[in-house]
Amino acid sequence: MSRQMQNLTPNHQKLKATDDNADLKKLFYDLLRIWPAVLLLILVNLCVAYLLTRKSNPTYQAQATLEIKQDQNLASVELFQTMGIKTPSSIENEIAILNSFTLAYNALKELDYRVEYFRKDLWKKYEVYHALPYEVEVDWTHAQLLDGEMKIKLTDGGKFKLSFDGPALNLSNPKAVDKKYPVDVDKLKIAGDYALNTWIEGKHYRFRLIKKGPDPEGIQDFSFKLRSDYDLAERYSKAMKVEALKKESSVLSLTLESNMVEKDKIYLNKIMEVYQQRELKEKNQTSINTSAFINDQLKNITDSLVFFEDKLQKYRTKNETFNLEEQGSLVYTRLSTLQDNNAAVALKIKYYESTLNYLEHGKVNQLVVPSSIGIEEDVLEKLIPELISVQNSRLRLNEVLSKDNRALKELDFKYSTILNSLKENLSRSLQIAKLSFQDMNKRISGLSGELDQLPQVERNLLSIKRQFTISENIYLYLLQKRSEAEITKASNMPSSEVLDLSRQIGGMLTPKPVRNYIVAFSLGILLPVLFLFIKNLINNRIYDVKLLESKLSVPLIGIIGRSQWRENNNVVSNYPKSFVSENFRSVRVSTQFLHPPDEPMVIAFTSSKSGEGKTFCSVNMAGIYALSGKRTILVGMDLRKPKIASDFSLINDVGVSTYLSTKRELPELIKASGFENLDILLSGAIPPNPAELIGKPRFQEMIRILKNSYDVVILDCPPAALVSETIDIFNLADLNFYIFRHMYSDWNSIENMNDLVEKGLIKKTYAIYNDTEAPSSYGYGYDYHFEETQESKWKKFLKIFNKHA
Repeated sequence: MSRQMQNLTPNHQKLKATDDNADLKKLFYDLLRIWPAVLLLILVNLCVAYLLTRKSNPTYQAQATLEIKQDQNLASVELFQTMGIKTPSSIENEIAILNSFTLAYNALKELDYRVEYFRKDLWKKYEVYHALPYEVEVDWTHAQLLDGEMKIKLTDGGKFKLSFDGPALNLSNPKAVDKKYPVDVDKLKIAGDYALNTWIEGKHYRFRLIKKGPDPEGIQDFSFKLRSDYDLAERYSKAMKVEALKKESSVLSLTLESNMVEKDKIYLNKIMEVYQQRELKEKNQTSINTSAFINDQLKNITDSLVFFEDKLQKYRTKNETFNLEEQGSLVYTRLSTLQDNNAAVALKIKYYESTLNYLEHGKVNQLVVPSSIGIEEDVLEKLIPELISVQNSRLRLNEVLSKDNRALKELDFKYSTILNSLKENLSRSLQIAKLSFQDMNKRISGLSGELDQLPQVERNLLSIKRQFTISENIYLYLLQKRSEAEITKASNMPSSEVLDLSRQIGGMLTPKPVRNYIVAFSLGILLPVLFLFIKNLINNRIYDVKLLESKLSVPLIGIIGRSQWRENNNVVSNYPKSFVSENFRSVRVSTQFLHPPDEPMVIAFTSSKSGEGKTFCSVNMAGIYALSGKRTILVGMDLRKPKIASDFSLINDVGVSTYLSTKRELPELIKASGFENLDILLSGAIPPNPAELIGKPRFQEMIRILKNSYDVVILDCPPAALVSETIDIFNLADLNFYIFRHMYSDWNSIENMNDLVEKGLIKKTYAIYNDTEAPSSYGYGYDYHFEETQESKWKKFLKIFNKHA
């Protein structure tokens, strides 16, 4: 007995640990309680996943690989790094160029993607490419209707019906491809019947439907949309993903993901082709500039050469002189050498002046490297190609980067540095060339004096021959350099190489049926769990007996299950073999260790608020003691809201308030309950001052009389948190039971009771957990079951079967 008393006595020195798994248990049991709804939600989710899978167009991935060969001038890179200038990464620049809108636009202009064709089956609408025996021919020089879907329904006799699916249409402008204007479909009046191969014309459209070949499938309808290259370029430039295969690698991967993998493969091949064409064009620009410069010089030289050749021929014929004497030949040879050198210097001067003129007017792409026309200038030979390369990089990055970009600013600084250095070197070389030209002219003038000493005929012949030879040498020299420029142009190769043409990578990306079903199944469980979690989070009700016990500062003496007889509180007296009755028997057994069993005792029942089951527990505890043979009386102490009378079919006309406010004797106020060993003292008429009545000495006298007359006195008290007289009643009771109701009482009620206990306002107090849902609810179980008075249909069937057997 002492051991059990020790188990029931509260240990105020030790705080009980909170069960961390209580919330999870509550969540689990709540989930089991609504399993039909969870199962239905899972089935609905799986059906939705199936429909989405069937209605989704499958997407695939297309990929191509491109190698970028980095050919930067290492000496130039080192020069600028020593100056503190960081050269932008070539790979990063090329990635930006490949993703640029301009490159995509140039590629799409060479593809026929502006007409999109669609078909529809039972589940979805999908795009087709080169799979129809019909084609929409569009006059793109004319304004057209874009973006809206136009439906074609073929009829007999080579005709078809045209209609619109949806009101969204935009009008294109051939002269401003980046602009579109909304159009009202109802005002177009374009829908109707038309014949194949006939132009459908209007102010805002011009197209026709032609048949390309036989139609084995017997296609009856399809639809199409018109797109602009501008919109397609925006879409493809954003959709294409360009990245290095590995870090620091010069091999780039170009990928596209869509439901039109064939179009994506064609586009990837075309974008690489256009990229290489652009790169090759930039490389050939130097050769093109050289050829243009030489051709410009050849125009003048050719005229001079023809003129002097004709003049020389006529002079020889007229004077019958074909060769020079020895002295004339010597002078001619020396003079020719000087004039050849002078012509070369003159070419240099013209080159320097034209190059400076190009730089002053910003025509960097028209510059010619000096070696291409036979001028040896090592500094210029390095600076001019570097300036052209930096300029091309600036122009390309300007298309894809903002002006505030760091890499672009560094390129601008690098360009300015090279430009200033180039101008300085050209000015110095031009000055030296002019000085050399003047010196040559002086020496030529000296030799011209020697010519005056020759005979007139020989002197004239020498002059004409000299002028012819100069023109011929320059002409041959320029022809040679032009041929070299053309050879260089023909031998140029792009600095990138296509490693892999585009191909489909792997299988279908989306939809993924297995993943969709897993997600649908998971959501079918997670959504109810989330709902229950949020519900429990905002619900402040007591739901777990172990968690309740850990928070109580008094022992938990019993757990009462939920009664299935809601029409009457007196379950024990009416159904003594029920499960709820056994719960109250367990409480009664526990009280034997709290109070001497041979002595009469007073037990008070209360709770924090109305509705927690204090009257239910009071009535049934009184009934359980009466069934055990104890003389028991149930006293209604809730003078404000009396409830006991209806449970025993009594009239609450007299009772405690009558005894406390009058001089009537107690025996005449006590009523029979209709059950053996159980009497009832009702609360009586509702008084205006319940607290003052209970505070009178007559109330203490009433308790003494009842205790002398009965073995057990059960007091049904008002809620302790709402009225003050309950504390006075508890001080006169031998045992005080505080009722907590499952999923009704809140956690604050525990703090209210603990506060009363800690302040010493109530003593000898124990807790009862009422209205639990099942014997094993939330981890509190029983090892036996009790026979209910209401037999199940299965038991009735067995009885009938045994009777007839």
